[in-house]
Amino acid sequence: MDAIANSLSLASERELATKYTASLSVSAGIPDFRTPGSGLYDNLQTYNLERPEDIFTLDFFKGNPKPFCTLAKELFPGQFEPTLGHVFIRMLHDKGMLLRCFTQNIDGLEFLAG
Repeated sequence: MDAIANSLSLASERELATKYTASLSVSAGIPDFRTPGSGLYDNLQTYNLERPEDIFTLDFFKGNPKPFCTLAKELFPGQFEPTLGHVFIRMLHDKGMLLRCFTQNIDGLEFLAG
């Protein structure tokens, strides 16, 4: 990875912005949201949701916070390790090349990577 970062720094003096989705964390063991059979949304039947997305809405949470809290505990930081992708983004930061890191991830792995 150092070689990749060094190549990037030689190719450009500009800072980089990263944008990534939950797929970066799949190799850490965290399920994605939509894959049939193994995705997070496919495995929420025990909560009797009308739509899987409801677990993340404020209205649902106000009426019944237990499903979200249970799920959040399963995904709580410390149960999974950052992936090479997370470490790479940290390395870009350490080399002064990372301008921004955009993500929708709620797993905290970029925080754990540093």
